[in-house]
Amino acid sequence: MNPSRSGFRQDVADRVLGLPVAAALGLTFDELAEGRATARLAWRAELSHVPGAFQANPIAALADFVGVSAGVSLLPFGGMAATVDYTVKFLCEARGQQLVARARVLRPGATLTVAAVDTFAVAGEAETLCATSLVTMRNVVPRPG
Repeated sequence: MNPSRSGFRQDVADRVLGLPVAAALGLTFDELAEGRATARLAWRAELSHVPGAFQANPIAALADFVGVSAGVSLLPFGGMAATVDYTVKFLCEARGQQLVARARVLRPGATLTVAAVDTFAVAGEAETLCATSLVTMRNVVPRPG
């Protein structure tokens, strides 16, 4: 994490990384502010189907977490969201030492927010786009009082 970046939503990162499934996955955030999020996931044998390549499910889970996190970064403190739909298109084998997923909100809304996520396999210094996703979330904003 890079909390020194201006506007980094540590509250959102803490909430997401406190979820047991996110903790088991092992993702980390580099950016999380103003409708954008970037997270990484290091390769481990339990996330693969063959040595050095990520299996589809960890790629999809990373995209889901990062897309929703980008959306929640636009909500007030205490706001949260739940995924209502996501679509992942796998473009090539995800082979590398890590994945990096970059999300941006396409349409913020009072009830629903939509984010796009591009996921890259990182091998050395090279990044290869391996998946692209759309994530739709239901916003839950705390009521005053």
